[in-house]
This record gives sequence, C-alpha cells and structure tokens, in this order.
Amino acid sequence: MFGITIYNLVAIRASDSDKSEMVSQLLFGDTYNILQESENGKWLKIETEEDHYQGWMDKKLHFEVSEGYFNNNAEIRKHFCAEVVGYVEVEGIKQPIFFGSYLPHFDGNYVYFDNKRFPFIGKAEKIEKSTLNRDIVHTVSSFSSIPYLWGGKSHAGIDCSGLVQMVFRSCGYSVLRDAYQQAIMGTPVENLDEARSGDLVFFSGESGKITHVGILISPQEIIHAHGKVRTDKIDSTGIINGDSGLYSHKLTCIRRLMD
Repeated sequence: MFGITIYNLVAIRASDSDKSEMVSQLLFGDTYNILQESENGKWLKIETEEDHYQGWMDKKLHFEVSEGYFNNNAEIRKHFCAEVVGYVEVEGIKQPIFFGSYLPHFDGNYVYFDNKRFPFIGKAEKIEKSTLNRDIVHTVSSFSSIPYLWGGKSHAGIDCSGLVQMVFRSCGYSVLRDAYQQAIMGTPVENLDEARSGDLVFFSGESGKITHVGILISPQEIIHAHGKVRTDKIDSTGIINGDSGLYSHKLTCIRRLMD
C-alpha cells in the first residue's frame, strides 16, 4: 500500500504510540509506503519515499494512492509551496501548508491526488536544481528565529537536520533526514579556509558521533537550529555561541552538496 500526506504536518514517531517521541514529520505532498500495521490496527509503520526514513504514523491520517500514482515522482515533486504558508482546500476546509511542501501534479490552480483535486492558494515554484550558493543562504535565512523542535521540518518548529533537508529540498536536492546520514553525502571540504557559503558543517559530542549540523553563511558564520534558528560565529574549533561567547559545538567535518 502507498500513501500521500494531505495534512500540513503529520508526526512520524519512533514507535506505535502517541507517547512515543516524534522523530520526523510528513509535510503535505510527501509520499510513503506502508511496511506494517500495529497489532491494535491504529498505527502504520511507514517508509518515506524520498529519504527512506522509517517510523510510525497515526492510521487515521493515512490517504491511500495507487501504485501508479505513487511511482510518478516527477509530477509529484515538480512544484512546491514557495512561501512560509500557503493554503490548500481539503475536504471543504482551507488549511495552511508550509514552505517546501510538494504540490503534486500542480496545474497552476489545483493539486491532484489520484482522481481528487484540491485548490492551492499561494506562491508555487517549480523545483530546479540550483548551483548558486546564494540561493541556499537566502532560503535558510527565511527560517531565522524559528523555534527548535525535535523532529520538526517547518516554520512551525524545526531541528538542525530538518533545516538542512528543507532548505536543500527547495533548491532541488534530495537530502537524507538525520545529521549523521547527511555527513556522508556530497564531497569533503578540508577546512574552513576552503569552505564556502552553502557548505554543511557537522559537529560531534563526546562519543564522537555526529549530533549537529549547520549551513555556512561564510567561512566565519553559520546558521543552525539550536534553541532556535540562529546565526553564530564559527572557527576551526567549533561554534561560538553569540550569547555566552563559549563554544557550543565541536567541529567534526565539512561537506559540500552543491555541484
């Protein structure tokens, strides 16, 4: 079975319970396949089609689509909502959808889910792969001061790797979900002197595991989600918190995703 998200945000949880932590989110237009159903029939274990992320969603929020529709990714991901909030009328209710949400089979007025169509109101853009670093910097800056939310992927709340994923999505790049996964993508950059705006910088905790990521604005500044989406100074040791003047994260590696 295959599904698509018709709500603005749907929680993906670590296990089949409302009490389980939210590890990610589905945005409007995100597609997924169903791996299994919980024993009580109330939850679905899914795998997102774009980044193969697995978790549990509330079955009541599932919208089934045909395999043929699901496999037509070119049309599903051709356009996206290009403003902080747009609107789609679903089941007679006008609901907000967030920046980066896909607009499946968008024809300029409607989005289509199999044989159903829903009006879209807002700014839509065609997804094209950008090679301009300033596009990344401009997009990530629109998230400034958005509060941190573990598992979040929108202007309603976002985590560090969700910020990276959504910014690069709008610029035509499919990026994995978690920071440690993103840290093996692209090509390595030797040090900050060779880095440029739009590069990703990764940070590790005491265990050495990658736990944090941010996007360089310049070799001296980084924007990242830490408490909120904020801009801080960075050097070869790590991030210097602008409020405390102390190092908050230890630099581990730098990667470049843009061609």
